Amino acid sequence: MISDKKSAIQGVRKILAADFGCEQSDFDKEGISFHLAKQTEGARRSGLPEKFLAIVTMGRAVVITCSADRLRWARANLGRFAPEALFNAPAIARLEKYVSRDHQSMFGPELKYICTQDTFQPYSLCGEIELSLMQGEPIQQIYENSRFPNAIGYRYDPRRPIAQACSAKYDGVIVGLAAAAADCSSMWQIGIDVVPSYRNQGIGKALVSRLTEALFKVGKLPYYSTRASNIPSRRIAISLGYWPAWVEIHSREPHSYLDFTI
Repeated sequence: MISDKKSAIQGVRKILAADFGCEQSDFDKEGISFHLAKQTEGARRSGLPEKFLAIVTMGRAVVITCSADRLRWARANLGRFAPEALFNAPAIARLEKYVSRDHQSMFGPELKYICTQDTFQPYSLCGEIELSLMQGEPIQQIYENSRFPNAIGYRYDPRRPIAQACSAKYDGVIVGLAAAAADCSSMWQIGIDVVPSYRNQGIGKALVSRLTEALFKVGKLPYYSTRASNIPSRRIAISLGYWPAWVEIHSREPHSYLDFTI
């Protein structure tokens, strides 16, 4: 069980190194480093497309990883940027133009938050909303409901199955859903969605809180993804004691949206 911030950062660094084909120490260096895209043991179970390009930082160094045919272009065109500028509009526009020739787009910047037991601030909801945890076979019923695309991707991926979920019901009807995808053996990603007419009532915060506690009980490190512009989502994370651990942007086909960014 990862219960403190220091251990969590070490664990995240190890997973990201496996994800992006670099050494753990690359995240602590200054400047930009370039790497051939590959995944090693311990990576999140998302797989890598044939054409890939990603940029990630944990706050100091910037790691760029891409498929072999893109590595030369990346060095020539991205190495001239200051590290922090790689997440700004001019660099992203250049990346978008480049990957569009392969019918891809750039997604991000995506902010990644993690939570540990020493920072967690639980939240309970009072009133007529009923929260229910689910695991195993009951989770399969979620796929029959298409109202919660940000909590569950609706494209079943055996490499990152939904391991646990929590529903919010009002008068027997599901009005909100949080789901945890088993992205790797130690770190699971939480996604959340609430029916529009029930938002701004604390339901999303209560769902994430309940699911976070459930993940702690099974020894997993919960993490939470959101776009930089999604202020309500970021507020939920911060209010529960989640804190920013890394930022990434990456290329993919527009219709291969299999993660749980909200």
